[in-house]
Amino acid sequence: MAKARQQSDIDDPRIDESGRAAIRWMVAVSSGHMTERQLRDFDRWRNSSPGNAEAWNRMSGGLQPFDILARSGLPRGTVTQIRGQTAQRDRRTVLGGLVGLIAAGGIGATSLQRFVPLQDLLSDRYTRTAEHDRFELTDGSKVVLAPRSSVNVALSPEERRLEFVSGRMMLDVSERDTRPFVVDLGSFNLDASAGSFVLDRRDGRLSVTGLRGSGTLQGGGQRHNIWTSERLTLDRGGLSRSRVDPDAEASWTTGLAVVDDESVVNIVEQIRPYYAGFIRLSPEVTNRRVTGVFNFFEPVAALDTLARSVGLKMTQTAGIWITIEPSA
Repeated sequence: MAKARQQSDIDDPRIDESGRAAIRWMVAVSSGHMTERQLRDFDRWRNSSPGNAEAWNRMSGGLQPFDILARSGLPRGTVTQIRGQTAQRDRRTVLGGLVGLIAAGGIGATSLQRFVPLQDLLSDRYTRTAEHDRFELTDGSKVVLAPRSSVNVALSPEERRLEFVSGRMMLDVSERDTRPFVVDLGSFNLDASAGSFVLDRRDGRLSVTGLRGSGTLQGGGQRHNIWTSERLTLDRGGLSRSRVDPDAEASWTTGLAVVDDESVVNIVEQIRPYYAGFIRLSPEVTNRRVTGVFNFFEPVAALDTLARSVGLKMTQTAGIWITIEPSA
């Protein structure tokens, strides 16, 4: 049985000083809470010698999905095992087994979380970082999940029901089935007639957009109608409505997202699930307005285009930290 790695393993004589420093920096970087000074110190260390740069490249592996797993000393076949586990019926057992693999292999859960949303492994359908999922329900309704999104499906003789756990989803409700279609959104339910909707649920914010047809959002003593070309948003600031272009609102499902007069912060939040690194947005630039087309499947290029379109500066450090701030 493999023994969990200990902190003292950093002192392994087979690892040189650059390797030990790279391990310490990986722990700090994976936390997602590095300060500006720490980032500068890290960049200075990485660029101070070819040995440091090589050690960091070996350690980070480019932070591509599952590359950290492949380089973490886990048993052969672990990646395939994780990819296929959700097909099993007992997902709680799967999650427990994955936690065991993390402990046995010494991989940090924070690093893995960048690629596999561990809290979503118990859901019927979920997506990893930078992954879309398209599927059809037995009633003919169609679903597209954006990256890092999850749903549970519960179709019964009385009604069709989805529990939308988190993320972003486009739902096309089938006209062939007359049963009510309900989307459980926690404290609210969406009663959807035949039509198409985009739903966002993340970090205390809920928005529902009507692309075609109509629906009703109700809960907590409130009832709100949702019409075609209208977005209804509920957050800490209350409820707001706005007009949208249905084609632009659905464009993210192709990877090429069309945005029209959106704030920088909203665009960055849409790009985050496609990027396994860390994005830091300066508070001074969050409310700048942007119109354009962005390739979400190329998140670094999309962020660079976003920054340049409104005269901002984007800095990428070590391939995984991106900062967007005012130009000097």
